[in-house]
Amino acid sequence: MEKIVIIGGGIVGMTAAYLLSKQQKEVIVIDKQERGQATYAAAGIVCPWLSKRRNKVWYELAKDSARYYPALIEQLAQDTTKNTGYKMVGALCLRDTEEKLIELEQIARSRKEEAPEIGDIKRLTPSETQDMFPIVAPGFGSVYVSGGARVDGASLVAALQDAAMKQGATVIHGKARLEKRGETVQVVVGEQHWTADKIILAAGAWLSELIQPLGLQAAIHPQKGQLLHLEWNEQVTNDWPVVLPPSAKSIVPFDDGRMIIGATHENEDGFDLEPTEAAKIEILDEIARFAPEVKHTKIAEIRVGTRPFTPDFTPIIGALPTAKSIFVANGLGSSGLTTGPYVAKLLVDLIAGKTLQTDITGFDPSNAITS
Repeated sequence: MEKIVIIGGGIVGMTAAYLLSKQQKEVIVIDKQERGQATYAAAGIVCPWLSKRRNKVWYELAKDSARYYPALIEQLAQDTTKNTGYKMVGALCLRDTEEKLIELEQIARSRKEEAPEIGDIKRLTPSETQDMFPIVAPGFGSVYVSGGARVDGASLVAALQDAAMKQGATVIHGKARLEKRGETVQVVVGEQHWTADKIILAAGAWLSELIQPLGLQAAIHPQKGQLLHLEWNEQVTNDWPVVLPPSAKSIVPFDDGRMIIGATHENEDGFDLEPTEAAKIEILDEIARFAPEVKHTKIAEIRVGTRPFTPDFTPIIGALPTAKSIFVANGLGSSGLTTGPYVAKLLVDLIAGKTLQTDITGFDPSNAITS
């Protein structure tokens, strides 16, 4: 039986473990349960079609990732009873003029030709927008897409782990390191050693340290992200859509009055995980432009995470330049929860020698990993 060791138990690593375990592989996941793991501190929006990012390579990946989500969730429902935290609630993209709304609607309809999963597209008046999201500020219309979804990263990873372990995967908590012995690379945790047929590195922002024993360095940088978790007990938010304002920050309602707003994108703070008053004020002030009532809502938690990103913000996916049996996925940045499950599927298909459904030549690991 082929043995595959996965280092990192976030969204990429645990999705890969689940998919590989269903293929009857011997799967070992090693996760050091690092504070600040990006999966556990992300807003959880699956709605790439309205993005104005100019990186077409990224958009193709994100589009295919959104298409994959419902299939993965349906598959998981057969293998675990745990809540995945995923729900297709639709998304509202806010704009303050009719001209901007028309332009955005045209973008959505043109993208639907290659992404029918975007679902229904509607241009809504400010009044219709408030009907769908009662706390939105007056004067903002929206473009609504029914295919938008939200996902809770911690819940999804827990469901994936449960399903993977039921299929025979082993999960070990500890800090892994790589040791090169001749032409063989071993995975080491404490006194335990594993020699694997394949190794998957899904270590997020901690990749650089992991691959140093292989004589490699990675241009992967940590980005600090802070989000506010709000409690809105007087509102029934279970079916409220995700809200994408004309801002780098967003609003993601969950069940039972829970809402996430944010996040910050702090490139100079490394692995610092301390929440800051400045970030809280920044997020509240920005989101209050679109939903003023957030300033009068209880803040249940300030969550801080560390995202991995590359200098040009393009992910890396594939085999290491100098070790074709070691595979890596990294640099997903703030779109990690959107793209992570599908990126894991691409790695699993790559390991199996299958033809990939998405061209990953633009994500060559050698773009960010060098000797």
